[in-house]
Amino acid sequence: MRAEWRMLVFAGVFLVAYATPILFPHIPYDWKLTCWLAQLGCWLLFLAEYVTRFVRAGDKKAFAKDNVIDLLVILLPLMMPLRMLQRRLGFQRKVLTFTATTTLVLGLAASLAVLRVERDAPGANILTFGDATWWAVTTMTTTGYGDTYPVTPDGRLIGSALMLGGVALLGVVTATLASWFGRRFDTGDDTEKLLREALKEIGELKEMLRTRG
Repeated sequence: MRAEWRMLVFAGVFLVAYATPILFPHIPYDWKLTCWLAQLGCWLLFLAEYVTRFVRAGDKKAFAKDNVIDLLVILLPLMMPLRMLQRRLGFQRKVLTFTATTTLVLGLAASLAVLRVERDAPGANILTFGDATWWAVTTMTTTGYGDTYPVTPDGRLIGSALMLGGVALLGVVTATLASWFGRRFDTGDDTEKLLREALKEIGELKEMLRTRG
């Protein structure tokens, strides 16, 4: 438990170190270098933690399959809260938490990344963090107002990744729900009882989404 919280702290350090040079581009070079070294140090820590657990695992194939989120943390350390919460929640809350956390992480990471590559480009219209956040929200929701858009190749690449990530997220949630319902109805239990339970859980999930929205 303590180790999990320590890793969460390092994820926070990574976020601050990554965001600071982007949000404050005129800070001294020494501060920028410090932020870069902090990012590198946190990334190496997450990598070492995963490799250590992988080496100690008896069934390495099963470990890799059961710890996909841990691998995502290496690629994107901001995913650490999702790794912690998904181990401690039931099915309904896990789906909701996965959706909310992944959406927030993707949006925040894309906003910072696109602002970094777009801000100083000729003809750019994404000039502030507010512009970048608005662009990320409209891109993820496929609204696409067109008032903000990337003009650089790197920015368009980030936009493409964000759109694919949003579609993949929806697919994962849908597939998870379908798989869960399939397992429940294959148990051989009374169908009517299972249907009532499923409808009840769907209602609870809707209520959670309504109250948090």
